[in-house]
Amino acid sequence: MMLCTAGHVDHGKTRLVGLLTGCATDRLKEEKERGLTIDLGFAPCMLGDGLCVGIVDVPGHEKFIKNMVAGVSGIDMAVLVVAADDGIMPQTIEHVQIMQLLGVPQGMVALTKTDLVTAERVAEVQVAVHDFVRDTFLDGAPVCPLSSETGEGVFEFYDLLKARIRGLARRKKQGVFRMPVERTFVQRGFGSVITGIPVAGSVRAGHQVELAPEGIVGRVRAIQRFLRNADEGAYGQCLALNIPEFGKADVQRGQVLCEPGYLRGASLLHVLVQAVGSLDPPLRNAEAVKVHTGTSEIAATVYLLEERTLGPGGSGLATLLLQRRVAAAAHDRFILRRPSPAATVAGGEILEVQCEGTRPRRAVLTERLQGYCAALKDAPRDDATFVERRVLHCLQFSMPLGGSPDSVARHLFLGQEEARSHLALLAAQDQIVEIEADYFCHGAALADYLRQAEAHVSELENRPTQLALTLSEFQHKLEWPQPLWRYVMSALVKSGLIEIRGHRVLLSGAVRNLSPSDHRLMDAIVGVFEQAGFHAPRPEELPAMLKATPAAVGKLLDVLYHHRVLVRLSSNVVLDYVHYRQAQDLVVELVRENGQVDSADFKHHIDSSRKYALAILDFLDTQRLTVRFDNVRKLAPDYEVHLL
Repeated sequence: MMLCTAGHVDHGKTRLVGLLTGCATDRLKEEKERGLTIDLGFAPCMLGDGLCVGIVDVPGHEKFIKNMVAGVSGIDMAVLVVAADDGIMPQTIEHVQIMQLLGVPQGMVALTKTDLVTAERVAEVQVAVHDFVRDTFLDGAPVCPLSSETGEGVFEFYDLLKARIRGLARRKKQGVFRMPVERTFVQRGFGSVITGIPVAGSVRAGHQVELAPEGIVGRVRAIQRFLRNADEGAYGQCLALNIPEFGKADVQRGQVLCEPGYLRGASLLHVLVQAVGSLDPPLRNAEAVKVHTGTSEIAATVYLLEERTLGPGGSGLATLLLQRRVAAAAHDRFILRRPSPAATVAGGEILEVQCEGTRPRRAVLTERLQGYCAALKDAPRDDATFVERRVLHCLQFSMPLGGSPDSVARHLFLGQEEARSHLALLAAQDQIVEIEADYFCHGAALADYLRQAEAHVSELENRPTQLALTLSEFQHKLEWPQPLWRYVMSALVKSGLIEIRGHRVLLSGAVRNLSPSDHRLMDAIVGVFEQAGFHAPRPEELPAMLKATPAAVGKLLDVLYHHRVLVRLSSNVVLDYVHYRQAQDLVVELVRENGQVDSADFKHHIDSSRKYALAILDFLDTQRLTVRFDNVRKLAPDYEVHLL
């Protein structure tokens, strides 16, 4: 697990880490020259009995707050360092605010430099620190006096630290590997090396990883965990990954390594924001801020969704419009800081990330996020209920047209089997519907699509010239995926609103509502084909023969084709069903007797022309009753199942 030190500049954080680990975490030349921590330092701390934790030493100077925020990602415990001579200082306050907003779960306080003050001063500062951390994640934490100079109290601090670490419940995040980039460098003979602390999942040597948001993919050649060679690394461990392919990439802090195909750059973050208690003046709508999430820092504009301002200690929903894309995921933590004068003003939790499109309508977005917050309110983050409610929200709003376990897993950064398990459970509870194998829809969204489809049918029925359409024509207006269309079409057929035959859709209501004149015209059309037999006219000749409009004849032909009163053999040849059956049965009989039939003989048997004979035989080929061999037909092996 990972610890971090935090506190005001020159309060002894780096010195304390050196005592605990034997490591000098100030690696930069400027840091060594000035005796000032500028960037993040990492060191392994061996606590005996096989227990090892990583320590992140963060800078305390206000100019390097962005580096401090980057170091707190993935931290299990914090050690707040307060110098006994100075007491609580500005960065002491800001560091505690930042760690509170980023969700650091627990910690303890090291009261350093006790050799410089009296015992009375130590006791006074202890009381002040206890009061200061009340109602924070450090509430009730021990405050341990020590001197890194004389060693007084160091062993007591060490023993207490060791006991608290042993008492920590080791948090696990299986999921998808994701590691914000802390630092990158090139090592001769190995190539690019990237360091960081995974916030979820695990990685092994040989795995492929993607650098987000750029989308560059490379393979992990080797891993160091807590400065030692390892085959794998996981959540909450300090890792260095050797990825040679990234040698030519511009890898920077703020980017994220992730399992390929999961993480894209987001331009909008929809968030739940919590203001610090000391906020002055209030956070204003459309105010310019800097957003810190993971190890990234991005300029942004904050749009408050519920109020026009957010006062000290207040909370509310907001959208962050980013000036550049960031690799972030839902339920990551973030910090907001004012650029001038530089100060931490708020932080919170990302509820949704939006990778493309414009800002949603305020009222719609607010209602959706309020519902999401309400659904998650009583669900512990490490409980299965939390994941299930995220899956429900995903299917209802992010993937309303439905999705597969793979698409849900990628959207929520879940493992494939974990996503499949939660989907199956929700389907069993009737909260979602498995509309076909491995394709799920939210129940409420599905009901809405059925209503849309019914309204679509009603609209089509009101068109006076249309009783039937092709499947593509019917589905053209509503651009839904085919699994959803198959489910909806089946529901429409069951309800009697439509009938489907082949690639044609008949509007049942429109047929039922045909006028008396339409029925007379339909009877006349059928009469023409019954009388003409194997010398039937072309369909386009009917309007002139019956003194009707082409549109009126066309819509009624669709009905007659659909119900097989008429059989359309080709674009120019149509037979009534009785004559078609005669032709079909005759072909079967002739082939049974003679072994085959050709068009020249067949036209004489039906007393018609070669045009009709060929049209009938070609149609029987398409129906899989016959098979063509050169100029003759023979019966297909399973022709019986295809007889009309």
